[in-house]
Amino acid sequence: MRWMMLGFALAISGMAAATGFVQEATAKNYLCNQQFALCTSAPCVPQPGNSNVSICVCDVQEGPNLATVECDTVKPSTDAEGVRTVYSQFALTQFEGGKKALKCESGTPWSQCLNKICTVDPANPDKAICACDVVRTGEWQTAGGNCDTATCKTAYWSGALLADSRSNAEFMMEQLKIAKSPAEACPVPK
Repeated sequence: MRWMMLGFALAISGMAAATGFVQEATAKNYLCNQQFALCTSAPCVPQPGNSNVSICVCDVQEGPNLATVECDTVKPSTDAEGVRTVYSQFALTQFEGGKKALKCESGTPWSQCLNKICTVDPANPDKAICACDVVRTGEWQTAGGNCDTATCKTAYWSGALLADSRSNAEFMMEQLKIAKSPAEACPVPK
């Protein structure tokens, strides 16, 4: 199954380079309400032959989410062959489910998936395979890694720069009228 998903991922990764969206430092946030891929804790691997792209397996969800491009730009669709496309967006749901934010140091590899194109896995419509950008700079955080800082150096978790993570969570809390953030940091290692 994992090989089949990787095959789907490689097929879409070429499209991601041509149609992917890059989050700018001054990006405007938009509240969308549609089907999307949630990659906040997604495990990723570098694409064979292209160390600047990672392939991530994300959860497919429906509901309120954050994009840094207009919602119509990242609207889900199904093509004539029945292939479903969604985009990776941000939501607080995995934090509400108990996942914690793991902080990783600059220089460790991570995957920037926000607004990236994804293909819904036809064998498992609860998962999407996304082609994301590999980043190696800036302090970042992920909901992946189970609070194990050693995974910061060996995994390519989907993540976000610390400042972006904070502002994205604040935006979602304000939009959804959430008083207390569900995003908690991992305990500091002793």
